Amino acid sequence: MTPTPPDHRVLIGMEVHLQLRTASKMFCGCPVRFGAPPNTLVCPVCLGLPGSLPVPNRDAIVLALSLATAFGCDLAERTKFDRKHYFYPDLTKGYQISQYDLPLAKGGAIEIVTEGGEAKRIRLRRLHIEEDVGKSLHDDASGLSRLDFNRAGTPLVEIVSEPEIASPEEARAYLNALRAVVQYLDVSDGNMQEGNLRCEPNVNLHIDRGGRTIKTPIIEVKNLNSVRNVERAMQQEIERHLELWRTLGDRVADLPRGTRGFDDVRDTTFELREKEEAHDYRYFPEPDIPPITFGATWRAEAGARVPELPDARRRRFSTAYGLTAYDADLLCRERATADRFEAVVAAGAPPKPAANWLLAGGADIARLSPARLAEFVNLVEQGRVARQAAARDLLPRMAESDSPAAELIAELGLAQVEDASLLREAARRAIAAEPQAARDVRDGKQKALGALMGHVMRQTGGKASPQAVRSVLLDLLKEP
Repeated sequence: MTPTPPDHRVLIGMEVHLQLRTASKMFCGCPVRFGAPPNTLVCPVCLGLPGSLPVPNRDAIVLALSLATAFGCDLAERTKFDRKHYFYPDLTKGYQISQYDLPLAKGGAIEIVTEGGEAKRIRLRRLHIEEDVGKSLHDDASGLSRLDFNRAGTPLVEIVSEPEIASPEEARAYLNALRAVVQYLDVSDGNMQEGNLRCEPNVNLHIDRGGRTIKTPIIEVKNLNSVRNVERAMQQEIERHLELWRTLGDRVADLPRGTRGFDDVRDTTFELREKEEAHDYRYFPEPDIPPITFGATWRAEAGARVPELPDARRRRFSTAYGLTAYDADLLCRERATADRFEAVVAAGAPPKPAANWLLAGGADIARLSPARLAEFVNLVEQGRVARQAAARDLLPRMAESDSPAAELIAELGLAQVEDASLLREAARRAIAAEPQAARDVRDGKQKALGALMGHVMRQTGGKASPQAVRSVLLDLLKEP
């Protein structure tokens, strides 16, 4: 039997590296493009060749400032770049141009919704700019590794949170909230599979021991490439820390900080190395780039890029359109979906049904223009066509034809069955075919009505009005 875990608190801090959407790299004019043949988008600057001089990309700085503004960060009046030294095969210069003691921004927060439905603010520690490194390509079959430097020099923003994320589920919510803001601002694709967004969570436990707090070592899990893997890795690390405490007791606090990888096939983390400290990187100011001072022009340009953000839009959707918090949250996670919803409502569709159809998704929904989708939603809501038949037959036909929906309903024979005698006869057959369900409804078990309604809908090919069918069935079931 697994021992009962001790009273403990989970502390997760998140480091997110976000690739900025710029035409060229951070310190040279090489283009930024995913999927190009290896080592074709390089020059002396991003290869770190002697004598080459870096020149900061102004567009990248503005994008980073707009992101910091959206998060409510305190923008620096003056910032500088620094050299961060470490050895890695895909680091061309032996150092990375980053920011140390004067980052672009500090403070700010990202708001999440917890598992219990409560709003929680995760404070940010800092936001700074740096350049990306190259990419190692490993061939397990041959045992060889190759280096592709196309990514070297691509502009990154690193966003570091305070350790205020209290569970793997909150870690997932944090990343989804961060990615939503990024997409609303259009500063990055935020695609984790392509490496646009890479995540390195830091986790440890505070274990309560009779008024004393035993802290397990802080562990950083490197280069996670999906939100799901972040959640899984954090679950595994929490269990591993608890097992360490069961084995070592209070001595667990003496273990060193470290970094680990995550094997998503085996669903486990594995040791990489002990964690470096700031002095290990031997930071010093980048001598080839002078400090940058941000005046009113920089700040105004960055602020002008910030649209209505997901949190504000969710609140407006709930108040202006009467949507539930859950539906508003789903609609506002991606800016394109929220924009499309408002366009459909502006075209005349009632908000709640429009939200339901949009959230149901599907290729046919995606192919309809907002006006066309509003037309479809209104036909269903007006009872001109049954919902089941509309989804099954009318929707794909509208997606491939420009003909008026009313004509397509007639062409497909989808006009809703309204003949009272036909519905009454179909309801009688349903009651005869489902005697137990009929008895259950008479006994007050309303859920059993679904079986009877389904039987009637099958008889009418899904063309009957559910409200009419329900009414007819209830009338007949009152009869002795």
